Amino acid sequence: MSRPFLSLFVVWLSSSAAFAGSVAGEVRTTDGTALPQLVLVLTGPAGERSVVTGPEGRFRVAELVAGDYRIAVSTPGFVLTPEPRVRIDAGEALLSLVLAPARVREHVLVSATRGDAAASTLGVATSVLDREQIAERQAPALLDLVQGLPGLATARAGGIGSQGSVFVRGGESGFTRILVDGVPVNQPGGSFDFGSALPFELERVEVVRGAASSLYGTDALAGVIQLVTRRAQPAERPGFRGEAETGSFASRRFQAGTSGRSGKLDWSAGLLRLDTDNQVPNNAFEETAGAASAGLELGERTSARLVIRGEDSTLGTPGQTAFGPPDLEGSFDRSDVVTGVSLRHARATSTHELRLGFAQSHQLSRDPVDSGSFVPEFEGQLAAFPAFDYVDALGYQNDTQRLSAGYLAEIQSGRNQLVTAGLDIEHETGEIGSRGEPLLSPSRTNAGGYLQDRFVLGGRAYLTLGGRLEHNDNFGWKAVPRAAVAVQVRGGEDATTLRASAGKGIKEPDFSQSYGVSFFAQGNPDLKPERSRSFDVGVEQRLGGGRGRVEASYFDHRYDDQIAYQVVDFETFQGTFVNLGETQARGLEAGIEVAPVAHFSFSAQYTYLDGRIVTSGNTFDPVYAAGQSLLRRPKHQGSISAQGRQGRVSAGATLLLVGKRADSDFSGIGLLENGGYTRFDARLRVRLGRGFELYTVGENLFDEDYMEALGYPALGRAVRAGLRFHSGQ
Repeated sequence: MSRPFLSLFVVWLSSSAAFAGSVAGEVRTTDGTALPQLVLVLTGPAGERSVVTGPEGRFRVAELVAGDYRIAVSTPGFVLTPEPRVRIDAGEALLSLVLAPARVREHVLVSATRGDAAASTLGVATSVLDREQIAERQAPALLDLVQGLPGLATARAGGIGSQGSVFVRGGESGFTRILVDGVPVNQPGGSFDFGSALPFELERVEVVRGAASSLYGTDALAGVIQLVTRRAQPAERPGFRGEAETGSFASRRFQAGTSGRSGKLDWSAGLLRLDTDNQVPNNAFEETAGAASAGLELGERTSARLVIRGEDSTLGTPGQTAFGPPDLEGSFDRSDVVTGVSLRHARATSTHELRLGFAQSHQLSRDPVDSGSFVPEFEGQLAAFPAFDYVDALGYQNDTQRLSAGYLAEIQSGRNQLVTAGLDIEHETGEIGSRGEPLLSPSRTNAGGYLQDRFVLGGRAYLTLGGRLEHNDNFGWKAVPRAAVAVQVRGGEDATTLRASAGKGIKEPDFSQSYGVSFFAQGNPDLKPERSRSFDVGVEQRLGGGRGRVEASYFDHRYDDQIAYQVVDFETFQGTFVNLGETQARGLEAGIEVAPVAHFSFSAQYTYLDGRIVTSGNTFDPVYAAGQSLLRRPKHQGSISAQGRQGRVSAGATLLLVGKRADSDFSGIGLLENGGYTRFDARLRVRLGRGFELYTVGENLFDEDYMEALGYPALGRAVRAGLRFHSGQ
């Protein structure tokens, strides 16, 4: 053998020996959630190597030089504890990595991509309330829980259970897609009444701000809100929990549940009963609710999950008691059921999921007795005409059903690319109208396909491109795109992340707008979808080695072709619906979250909204005139919260500040503005041992006199106290 050839052979042999092995594994959070699109950095004898996790959080790095390696995650808000080290020799090392949250944690959500994703990699504005935060807040209703989140405004017509609305970034209350464990629950046409929704058996609440029709089709003009039912933790032992509470306004709440894991089965289930008189005559609210989530591992890579939620409630509806005597006979009965089934199969570089969902709502408004007429009055101002009681002995019925099915696939395409593709179909039916007349019985089917591509560029830039083609029985075919980017301009624990997103949204007409048969409100089958165009840019700065976070976003949303009622004949007052309205909302969202020491946290949120009516189809009420501010959406809103724990005692407080906003009494008095208000809530918990905990909650402790919607007084000062038990504590 010649000397040059021998030298080359020795070099090749030594190189082959240097690349001694590989490492592979998966990455999950402490609650067992697998995370794709995370950048892992391996530091060893030959410097740094990076790898992007694929479906189910899996990764593999080959051709590694023999030696000891340290593994870190580049995503802010997560730490690998303990910091993993691995020895690479011949063969392949297998690792199972667990991401623990920093003190100011990074949140994982599904709503933004239809798959588990870390919020800082998405490029869109999001908020997440996890199980711990929900428990700390001790909110009596879901509206109270989300009220302080950036970009959200809420309005409730009275006490707990009364009709409630959420407005995201200046959109109408029906411009947000509402999901329960992935099952769409909006009324056909987008509306959703939050009044009877309670923060019961919830794992987390996810909020995505910005048009999201590229993934969800109809209703997602302004954003998405998803409620995720509580699930057993990975190592949770079977146990039971119970709670009993009493307080102001004759409120009583009883709650019980069980959760745990046994073999391949996990479960969590609970029941609740709530009663309160809500301070005002004939505003009593009663609700019985239940929720359950069960998962079963059918094989090494196949699993199934069943989720069921239901509620049955009765509410007295006294009307605008700030302007006159209460209606003592009006009532509203509601019964909702949501069921979802999913089957998930994972492969080496892909996951596949089949979903089936059903959402049903039975609603009945009744007023069997005429309470007479009166002239509305407020602070010395009299209405120009009397108010009459609209009697309906049999009641007005609004029964709707939505059956949904879908297929989703996540496929790793290339080392740094994750493709999501799926198909959805929804069938909507209903029986709507006064029970004394023939009911409207419409039916509509929607179908859509979507494609989304997520890239990791250079280890610090995350790009998402997506689009959807939707077919609706009313308006036919529509295409909606979305794009988002997040760039870590500085990495590490004090990372700086810039983000931007843009997209379009669509919303179908409601059943009455499309199919109505009333002479005075004739349906229009030629209505176009309501549309939105949204854009935002933002920045997030991590502070103090994971102890703090500051973020801010600027947003600009435009809502076009909004459907408005129009009189077509002023002699007969015949009317119909047309696409006339245009509104615009731009503003700023800012927030800070700090956890300087263990067991103490502080957060503050602020939203500035400049929302205006551009074109109006309403010529009857000046509050809807072009140039006016958007109804019930304050220009300024903020909240400040603090939470701490010392030994067996934990305490917290929240200060909510809501500025003045445009509104209308709708009673002829002429009120066009609702004043701002400040509400202070506080809570205290004491662990007694043996699984028992005593707690007390104070709401509106300053006893502020205010109305979230004109005419409907909010609850005054309230104090609740209760005893909680958990067999696993």
